[in-house]
Amino acid sequence: MEATRRNDQGSAADVAITSSERDAGEHGQALRGWRLECLQISAGCFESRLTQLRLDHLQIIREKTNQALMKRGASWPGSVVLSLPLAASGHGWSGGRQITYPSGLLSDGHDLPEILTPIELDLVCLAVEQRWFAIQAIEFGYPDIAEHVWRQENLVIQDDQLRGLQQLFQSIFTEIQIRPSLLLHPASRQSIEETILEHLLEALSSAIAIDVWEDTPRKKTADTARILALRDASEPLDIARICRVIGVSRRHLQNCFLHSYGQTATRILRAIRLNRVRQELRDHAVSGKRVSIGDVAARWGFWHWSRFTGDYRAHFGELPSATLRFDQQHPVTEKFATVPKTDNAFEN
Repeated sequence: MEATRRNDQGSAADVAITSSERDAGEHGQALRGWRLECLQISAGCFESRLTQLRLDHLQIIREKTNQALMKRGASWPGSVVLSLPLAASGHGWSGGRQITYPSGLLSDGHDLPEILTPIELDLVCLAVEQRWFAIQAIEFGYPDIAEHVWRQENLVIQDDQLRGLQQLFQSIFTEIQIRPSLLLHPASRQSIEETILEHLLEALSSAIAIDVWEDTPRKKTADTARILALRDASEPLDIARICRVIGVSRRHLQNCFLHSYGQTATRILRAIRLNRVRQELRDHAVSGKRVSIGDVAARWGFWHWSRFTGDYRAHFGELPSATLRFDQQHPVTEKFATVPKTDNAFEN
């Protein structure tokens, strides 16, 4: 599917793009205007389906992923972000707390909280221009919501209102998939935007305002261990040494990770280091620079070759040598609606 509309200069902007990614890092980098780091935490071949829609004052992203991801970063400047799960295989984690499915959260796009997602996730992220959203809230008669938005306070949406938003976005994606030309008409784009705004304001009218989620003491201890484990890539992974530096017992450290991520310290730290190895190999593949896989692995503490290759293959579903050839594997990207290019924050 493809529809194109150009201005007098012939320049155009894509307002609807779908892509399929086979790497968690590439998935994060595919979000237009965002700075998002994604690390694959669960083991298996990664696959994602990403759909991005751009309207005049907001951006709608739908991402379907099949592995648990550790995500952190920011949306485009001057935005607030609604995270709205449509389906999930379980619960996630953020700030050392379990995120119960389903739950919707409106937060400041400048500094999104680090999240560990469930393995299977169908998620909609709605990024909205903060100033425009606050003004619209006042004009529609919701001054309290405007105040929350200006203060960049987190708002949690309740179950009944959450289901209404889920149904709305399911309907929007279904209609656009059937008739992508809808996005080529200013009247249609404006109507979709107004419908989203009305439903979102109604849902937020009964939302609960919460303080910024400060990390729990256990999460802070786990993060200190992460920093120590990754500060010097050449140091072998040694939980006992980390415990001595932090001044906690091995059992306490494991409990900190279990209560912050739902997984052990060994598993989380190994997964992060494997992701670092993978990123280096992919960077070398792009640059065409010859590299020793063993040297890269050793720099991240993986000195036992057969054990490393086994762990790598189990975690990513391929051998590290295949990662070096990833530039031969092009993800599928489809731009199915294009309109005259405009100056939008998330285009930069």
